[in-house]
Amino acid sequence: MAKAVHGKVGDQYFMKTVAAAIEFGSSKIVTLLAESGGFARCEIIGSGTVPYSGYMDGQWNDPEGLLQAIEESVHAAEVEAKRRIHEVFVGVPGEFTHVCTAIGEVKITSPDGRVTDEDVYNAMDAAAEELNLAEMGGNVLHRTPAWFSAGEGRRTMKPVGSKGNRLRVLTSFVLADPGFIETIRGCLAELGITVNLFLAPALGTFNLLIPFDDRDRTSVVMLDVGYLNTELSVVEGDAITYHAVLPSGGGYITADLADALGIGMDEAEAIKRAYIFTPDAYDAQSDPEVRFEDGSVVTFPRDLVQDVIENVVDDLIEMIIGALEHAGDKVSPKAVVYITGGGLVNMRGSREYLSGKLGRAVKIPAVRASRLNNPRFASSIGLMDQVFAVVEERNYIENEKNGRFGGIKNIFRKNTNE
Repeated sequence: MAKAVHGKVGDQYFMKTVAAAIEFGSSKIVTLLAESGGFARCEIIGSGTVPYSGYMDGQWNDPEGLLQAIEESVHAAEVEAKRRIHEVFVGVPGEFTHVCTAIGEVKITSPDGRVTDEDVYNAMDAAAEELNLAEMGGNVLHRTPAWFSAGEGRRTMKPVGSKGNRLRVLTSFVLADPGFIETIRGCLAELGITVNLFLAPALGTFNLLIPFDDRDRTSVVMLDVGYLNTELSVVEGDAITYHAVLPSGGGYITADLADALGIGMDEAEAIKRAYIFTPDAYDAQSDPEVRFEDGSVVTFPRDLVQDVIENVVDDLIEMIIGALEHAGDKVSPKAVVYITGGGLVNMRGSREYLSGKLGRAVKIPAVRASRLNNPRFASSIGLMDQVFAVVEERNYIENEKNGRFGGIKNIFRKNTNE
C-alpha cells in the first residue's frame, strides 16, 4: 500500500507515506512495511521473513505451498507494524526477469542544437523500437539509460543542454515473466491484497549500495549471492546492461558439507558460517566441530572442510568468470565487483578469496538501514528504497499536474507497468 498519514515532531506537522513491499528470495519471502516523512526517507516499521522452498530454473519448487508462505510473511509484517496491508509493491526475482539493451538515436531539432527533454524521451523510444519489445512476450518493468551522447561529445547521464546534431542513448529494459506476474497477482488477490506495481529489486539494490559516481564513470559488477542462486548484474549509469542468474549459492556449500561429513543441514550451516577462507596462524590450527542434541561433539579435519567449501565456491567463481566473458565489452576489464546477499558475504575472508580468484577489486557495501542491515536483506531493503523512489516520483508528477511546480519528471527510473 502507499497511504498518506499525518505526523508531528515538536510543533511541526508533516505528511508521512506508508508503503508495503514483498520480495521473493530463493529461500525466503520478506514482506516489509515502511513509512517516510519527517527526517527519514524510509524507516521499516514491520517485517515478516518466512523460509520457503523458493524456485529454480524459472519454476516454483513448491507451488502448492507458495500461498501459505506469502500469507505468513504478510501477516508477520502486519502484526509487527499494527497495520493491515491492502496494496503492495512486488519485487520480481532475477530468475523471472530478462534484461535487454539497445541504442536509440534521434536528430536534435532545437534551433540552437542543444538537447531538450523531448529529445531524451524520443531517443529512449527509438531504443524500444529497435528491440521490438512487443514480440518478446514479457511485461516491461523498467527502462533506464546507461549513458547519453550528443554529437561527438563524451558520454553523460545529464544530456539536456548538451550541443550536437544527434542524440544517442544506451537504454536497458527489464522484462518480467508474465507467468510470475499472473501467479503472484492471483495469490495476493486471494489474500485481499492488490498489486500496486511490479519492480525489479536489482535496480533498487544497486542504486542503494553502489555510489552513482562509480556507476557513472564506468561499468561495475554486482553479485547477489543467495541460497540457491547468484544474480550477476553489470551496471552502468542507472541501468543494468547485462544480467545472468547462476545456479549456485550458499545452500550448495551447506548441502555438500552435509553430504561429505554425514551431518544434518543445520550442523553443516553452522560449520559454513564459522569457516574462515584466510585464517591466521591460530585459526589454522582449529578444526571445526559440531555439538549434537545428545551432547556429543564431533570434530572434522579442517582440510576436508576446506576442500568441500572451496570446491563449491570455485565452481561458482568459474560461472562468474564465464558470465563476465559472455558480457563482453559491457563490462570494463577493471570493473569493481560489489558483492551482497547472505550466501557468501558473511563468511570471513570471502571478499579476499573472491578478489584473488577473479583478479578484480571486490567490495562489500554496507546496507544503510536502521533495521535488517545484514547483507542477506540487501535486496529487500533495496526494493523498499526503490518503492519510495517511485512514490516520490508519483507525488512529484501529481504536483506538477496541479501546477505547484514545474520541471520534467524523473524518466531515468521510469516504471512502465503501471
